[in-house]
Amino acid sequence: MTELTISEPILVLSDRHGIYIPQLFCEDVDEAWCKESGINYEDVLICQEGPEHEWYWEAWQSILDNANRTDKHGRKWMLYQDGDLWEYPEGYEFDTY
Repeated sequence: MTELTISEPILVLSDRHGIYIPQLFCEDVDEAWCKESGINYEDVLICQEGPEHEWYWEAWQSILDNANRTDKHGRKWMLYQDGDLWEYPEGYEFDTY
């Protein structure tokens, strides 16, 4: 059987969630996942508190800037947000208008 390999971005959360995207993304993130993904667990805890937290947007930007994971094929994946939140493979370029 042929295994599916993905080389396109994957939609994680649509923009319909608005300012709650960081909170929703971080909802189930634990300390172990943070270590594997290169992000600071303190930033996750801040985002879990919601947009009322003073450092919410700064913590979210840090997560976007630093999050990455490597899949079983050795491809590195990162996060990108421009309205919708995407996970994308290294080397992929989003169209900017």
